[in-house]
Amino acid sequence: MQSLSTIFQHVRRDALAGIVTGIMAVPLTVGICLMSEYPIMTGLYTVIFAGLISFITYLFKPGNYTGMPGVAAGLAPVLALGIHTFGFENMPFVILLTASFQALAWKFHWERFILQIVPHYLVEGLLAGVGLKIAMKFVPFLYDIEHETNTWLNFEREVVLALSIISFVAFIFLYKSYQKKMPAIPYVIITITAVIIAFFFPLPKITIDDVPFQLALPLPHFSGLEPPEMLLMILKMVGYAMMLGTIDIIEQVMSNVAIEKMDPYKRKADSNNSLLAIWISNIGATFFGGMTNLDGLAKSTTNTVAGAVTKLSNVFTSLVLLIFVFFPGLLSYLPEYALGIIMVYSGWKMIANIAHVRSEGRYALIMAGVCGVLVFEAGIFEGLLAVLALHAVIQFIFMKRMGKSNTEIWTIFKNSFSEDADKSLLERADIMSEPNVPILNKLEMTINNHDYKSLMKLYHNNAILIPAFSEKTIIGKANIGHFFRDYFDKDEVQLSIFQVSTKRVNDVKVDTGTYLLKWNNQGFPNQKQLRFSIVIKDGKIINHHSSAAPSFDDTQILPQAYALDYID
Repeated sequence: MQSLSTIFQHVRRDALAGIVTGIMAVPLTVGICLMSEYPIMTGLYTVIFAGLISFITYLFKPGNYTGMPGVAAGLAPVLALGIHTFGFENMPFVILLTASFQALAWKFHWERFILQIVPHYLVEGLLAGVGLKIAMKFVPFLYDIEHETNTWLNFEREVVLALSIISFVAFIFLYKSYQKKMPAIPYVIITITAVIIAFFFPLPKITIDDVPFQLALPLPHFSGLEPPEMLLMILKMVGYAMMLGTIDIIEQVMSNVAIEKMDPYKRKADSNNSLLAIWISNIGATFFGGMTNLDGLAKSTTNTVAGAVTKLSNVFTSLVLLIFVFFPGLLSYLPEYALGIIMVYSGWKMIANIAHVRSEGRYALIMAGVCGVLVFEAGIFEGLLAVLALHAVIQFIFMKRMGKSNTEIWTIFKNSFSEDADKSLLERADIMSEPNVPILNKLEMTINNHDYKSLMKLYHNNAILIPAFSEKTIIGKANIGHFFRDYFDKDEVQLSIFQVSTKRVNDVKVDTGTYLLKWNNQGFPNQKQLRFSIVIKDGKIINHHSSAAPSFDDTQILPQAYALDYID
């Protein structure tokens, strides 16, 4: 259990960060509610409840340390789909099914299997499709007016369009300028400016429905359905709940990776503990008709950058939102165009994130793009299922062309669910052939897969290798190959790359940093932290030097791996 004295040691920093995050979360939550077709007040109830539960579970089983839960933009169209399919009255029961699935995933650590079934680049594609849906939904907010006339482009609309364009440019400028210092600044400035302008010029504003906080059992409503129809409806609900729960879990895992990198103390996030907070919050939300939640990146980034140290900040964020619950009339001063700017930009960010898939090869990028298009055109559920089926067929055809038998393919499929599962053969081959994937990514992948042939393709014919555990300098690809053959004879050799810096001099690139080498020697585990420098020219390693880092305790675990996000 977390020490309360330790938590309240940073109460001032957490209070300030939580208040800033709360101010930023208000317009974002309003926009997500409109997209998901949930009442705005219900969204506020959900975020407040999730924030309090997140703090309570943090005391016993911390997931991440500075994330802020709430309704997620990426799930808004999914929730809207559920309302259209099952009716709003059945959503508490559907979310109860979702939370139950998430509880099972938490209990049996299924999140690692889900990530194998649905590659994260397909999730990026799905979110890109959802982002396009969000952007298209809120684009009309940028030109909507209070008084329609026979002429579409009248003076009132010209003013709204001018305000939207100027404010959108200002929002992007502020976001780029303050995203690493105070990411809430653009949200606060655009919102306050729009509210002030609305006092002097007629602008369409947000309409708030008064939805009182009421408790009720999350029971299904099947009145009027015959038994076969009822059974079909239940099956649809279960399938939808599994899809919603899976997306929720994957988004949380991805958020944890990002939150880890931002954490000022480099604390390791436990995704399984994060799932505990999610499913408890989701089950609780079903009793007041609430929405699903997770630690969204927008709120979590704001909370972290604003100086949060612990989840106590979530309590202060919940208190800020509670003000708008007690005084909902405050939200009715928010002009639509300001909300449109925030949500269109949120949708664009989800679309732009697909560019991160480039480092995983053309196959991953193409499949992510196909997934995005299918999700936007055919629907979230149908699009995801279609692209998963396409992915499976392509994998099967590729392995058959490699001469794999059906039995071998089935074995590869079963092994993909192991904790130390390798990437599929198709993905590995595509990554190795993709020039935009950094050499270090390829080096780590080939060593961890003991892929001798692919590893040798990374070295120049006259490359030089200076290994850490040898007094000899090895010259030439052939000799380097003999070294790695002996190297792979060690049991379960694994390489994890950590802090990396890169420099370019003319047409030569130099990567330096540290990596952790693990292996078994006659059944006994060993590990060493090594410093390395790799000189790369024309996409080939020409010099590879490594040496043991001084004063390293072999039992120490390095705090955090850093993603290789630059382009080779």
